[in-house]
Amino acid sequence: MELVSRIKKRYRKSNNFLLALKLILDAFAMYFVLRLLIVSIGGLVSSGNSTVDPSIFIFGMFFTAGLSNSVELIEMLFNKEKEDFTITLIITIFLLGVSSYWLLV
Repeated sequence: MELVSRIKKRYRKSNNFLLALKLILDAFAMYFVLRLLIVSIGGLVSSGNSTVDPSIFIFGMFFTAGLSNSVELIEMLFNKEKEDFTITLIITIFLLGVSSYWLLV
């Protein structure tokens, strides 16, 4: 029950536009995760070569997760929250760096 109360408290405190943008980006990240799983399982089951390159799904997954974290950073700046700001910044830089690596590979 404590988790539900924390989610409700965070929803009341957050900006609705930023929350909607974060939810959309999280939905896109989940789409790329599911597509990557489908392509990977299809490649394992089938004996033929797959025509789908999974690197675009990996790039999309990491890029949208990084954008979602950057929206969370912006929300932290608006609310002047210093709790967990540095770790979120490090994770965001890492996710965007990994996505740029997958784009170049």
